[in-house]
Amino acid sequence: MPEFKPRAKFAEECHAIILAGGSGTRLWPLSRNLLPKQLLVLGGELTLLQQTVKRVLAAFDPSRIWVVTNEEHLFEVRKQISAMHSGLDGQVLAEPLSRNTLPAIMLGLDRFIGGNDKVLAAVFPSDHLIGNGEAWIEDLVKASHLAARQRFVTFGVEPSKPETGYGYITLGKPLDTGVFEVDGFVEKPDLATAEGFLRHGSHYWNSGMFLFRAKDFLKQVAKCQPELWDWWMAREERPLVQGYRDIPGISVDYGVVEKIDNIAVVRAGFAWDDLGSWEAMYRLGVKDENGNVIQGDVLAMDCRNSLLISQGGKLAAVGLEDMIMVQTRDATLSCPMKRVQSVRSVVDALKAQGSQLVESHPTVVRPWGSYCVLEEGPHYKIKRIQVNPGARLSSQMHHHRSEHWVVVDGTAEVEVDGHARVMVENQSVDISKASQHRLANPGKVPLNIIEIQSGPYLEEDDIVRFEDVYGRVNK
Repeated sequence: MPEFKPRAKFAEECHAIILAGGSGTRLWPLSRNLLPKQLLVLGGELTLLQQTVKRVLAAFDPSRIWVVTNEEHLFEVRKQISAMHSGLDGQVLAEPLSRNTLPAIMLGLDRFIGGNDKVLAAVFPSDHLIGNGEAWIEDLVKASHLAARQRFVTFGVEPSKPETGYGYITLGKPLDTGVFEVDGFVEKPDLATAEGFLRHGSHYWNSGMFLFRAKDFLKQVAKCQPELWDWWMAREERPLVQGYRDIPGISVDYGVVEKIDNIAVVRAGFAWDDLGSWEAMYRLGVKDENGNVIQGDVLAMDCRNSLLISQGGKLAAVGLEDMIMVQTRDATLSCPMKRVQSVRSVVDALKAQGSQLVESHPTVVRPWGSYCVLEEGPHYKIKRIQVNPGARLSSQMHHHRSEHWVVVDGTAEVEVDGHARVMVENQSVDISKASQHRLANPGKVPLNIIEIQSGPYLEEDDIVRFEDVYGRVNK
């Protein structure tokens, strides 16, 4: 486990809030709502979230790091960050539903602001790539001095190309070496505007990272967002999450940052990239002699300057140039490189169709293990279920489906309507509709079973939980 060693005095008076609740729609079909990009390994050995945590641990004590995520991702986030440092397990905060970045930041502030008027907060997205960690820490130190003088600080990246997928910061007068006042913000511009920004050097990319004095930030929330301020002020009467469904979803940029004057931007001395599109994956990937970035089981013939990824079977590509092809077990994306920003529109169209391809992969991670949908059709679904050693599912029942379980390997402890039994390889059990049942793995190796569901309705919301070690009992 990494050991905390103070890197700068600012870390003694500053807390870090890592935002890990995004959906990453522009990296579909790898990124889905139940397993978004920050929880994926997209290069190297660590997920984007783990890379962020590792970087933040170099500057902050674990007790001063807070990770805000969605309830759906809570257990996976805990697992991933605990692998980086065991002291982080209790530092995860769960939103009951997504309300964008401003409420998420306020949820984090609630854990440490107390009565300390001087406490600082640093906000980091969990899905960015950062290079040169020493320069990153130096820039944090510089920003902390500005924040202590009641400046709201953001970090800008000097553009290297006319990027239309990023927001921009308009530079004002210089305040110090590499530090400027902010004259405004520009949402994702068209190509001609972005080219003008690059020529004139008048704008930086908006990195989405901030550092500020918590008390000053909340004063601006009170001024700019009175509805959120009322929600915040009622937190002594009931936890913030209890009022989450009634507050507006709003980003910190639109809700506060773009409405205040006392903002400074620190020019990033570190390498930065928002891994938010397939074009970025291609640009940062290792290219072969033909300029292709290839991952997985791919046969590329006469292809040039293309991104070819397969996570589900053989992908054969012939004569492609400047193309993106991403194949998973249940979906394939084919898109010209220059149309990469249209992937978001694909996701919107799938949502409009009610497609489950937006929600999850065939394999879905759960706190007790995982399940994979092998096949499904009208009135039936076949799953492979893996239960981790020592783990147990909730005690539950279904109104609309019956189930048949077959143990493939491992040892299963099965309880049906109060009757318990131990099952081993090739043994099976039938579970009728409305039967209260439970599955556990008492062994020391993973348990694998095949589950055959049958009935008129087979979706995951047909679960009534009676008891659950992970706190998921139906409210």
